[in-house]
Amino acid sequence: MSRELPGFHHCVGTARIVVDIVFRGLRARCVAGGGKLSLEELEGFYAKAIESFSSGAKFFETRHHQCMDASLGMTKMPFARNMILATLLRACGEHSAHGVFSSQIASLGAEWIDELFDGLARYMRARGGPGLEERLIEAYVSAAAMPNVKLTIGEFLGQEAVQSVLLECTAACERPNAPELIAKDVCDCVNKSIVGRKGWPDVCRIDENQARQFLALLPREVRGARRPAEVLAH
Repeated sequence: MSRELPGFHHCVGTARIVVDIVFRGLRARCVAGGGKLSLEELEGFYAKAIESFSSGAKFFETRHHQCMDASLGMTKMPFARNMILATLLRACGEHSAHGVFSSQIASLGAEWIDELFDGLARYMRARGGPGLEERLIEAYVSAAAMPNVKLTIGEFLGQEAVQSVLLECTAACERPNAPELIAKDVCDCVNKSIVGRKGWPDVCRIDENQARQFLALLPREVRGARRPAEVLAH
């Protein structure tokens, strides 16, 4: 089973549960009142709802522990606005990355992979605009608000809206001669992360041949990513 991930979806899920409880209470009051609620009744219901927080302490404590357990050992929030696209690209493409960039990964491991997909995400954003991540955030909140969902990368990748964004991102890779045409630009974005941001030696850069190989594989990985391997626990 995939590990549940850290992020504000825990808060969204809690909000959904609380809203459901409040709505059920209001609906019951409305039915009892013949389909009507007075302002006085609403204000009384509001006061009782606030008072009920103390009796819900066990529920809030459980939700807090779930969030803390998911965050244990994680220094980054994978669904943060500036990381969500890189997170999903990595979940889809890490298998191919290990094959294409084996020497770099052998030298620097998971941290190098982080920078690879961060650079790739920056390239995708530059081509597709900031709306890509806004759509992913909307899909993330919608998934988090569904009842009885423990959000994992696999669950999230199964969302139609998420698949749509990722397929849009990788569509350019499937055009005739696309890997050859965009390899240099992808190299520039990735190497800016790897060398410019980290100060790693030049040997850790990717080259255009590697970029071409990886870009040729990525669309297939995205289409087959309904049940990706857990990659964020590294």
